[in-house]
Amino acid sequence: MYTECKHKEGQHMYTSYLGTKEWDGPRKLSDMFGDVDEELLPFIPDYRINLLAPREITDFTGFRTSIRQLFEVLKNAYDKEKMQEVLQNDEKFSRVDRETVEAINLFAGTDIDIDEKEEVIDMCKAWEEQKNEGRELGREEGRELGERQKIISLIVKKLQKDKSVAEIADDLEEKEEVIAPIYEAALSMKPDYDVEKIYELLEKNKKLA
Repeated sequence: MYTECKHKEGQHMYTSYLGTKEWDGPRKLSDMFGDVDEELLPFIPDYRINLLAPREITDFTGFRTSIRQLFEVLKNAYDKEKMQEVLQNDEKFSRVDRETVEAINLFAGTDIDIDEKEEVIDMCKAWEEQKNEGRELGREEGRELGERQKIISLIVKKLQKDKSVAEIADDLEEKEEVIAPIYEAALSMKPDYDVEKIYELLEKNKKLA
C-alpha cells in the first residue's frame, strides 16, 4: 500500500508496510535485484525506499489522519497488554471511523465487532467487550470439556465392569449411537483408560469424519 505525504520540499512517496511483524524486505532499490554485473551498477538509480513500518515507529504524533490509529494497533497487535494500554491512554481511540476499524480487523487480525449503523466506534470499549466475550467463550468451552470428560469417565467405569454398549446406554439414559464411539475409543486405551487421551482420540476421530 502506498500513501502520499506532503512536506515543504514537495510531495514524497512512502511505502507503508501494513503488517504486525518486523519488516524484512528491501530497504533500497538495489536490494530488489539479485546478482548484478558490477559494470551495470553505475547505470542503475539506487535510491532508498521511504518505508513506513509500524514496528519501527516510536512517535505517532506526526500522523494527522486515522492512519495513526491503524499503525499504533499494528505496532502493538502482538502484545495484548500493550494493546490495552494504547487503547486506554489515547483518547483518539474512543472515536475511530468505521473504515479504519475495518482496516485494523483486516491487517491486525483483530475481530472487533462493528454495528452496521455505527460510523464511529469506541475501540477501547469494543476491545474490552471482545475480551469479555472471549473469557465467556473460554468458560463455556471449559464447561463443555468437563462435561464431556465426566461422561467418558462414567462410561469407562461401566466398561471396566464388563457392561455392554446397550447396558451403559440404558444406565445413563443415553442413545447407543452416542455411547458406542466413546466405548470403542475407551476400549482402545485399555488397560489404562486415560480419560484425557480418550477425549483427544474422540476429537481426532471427529475431525477425520
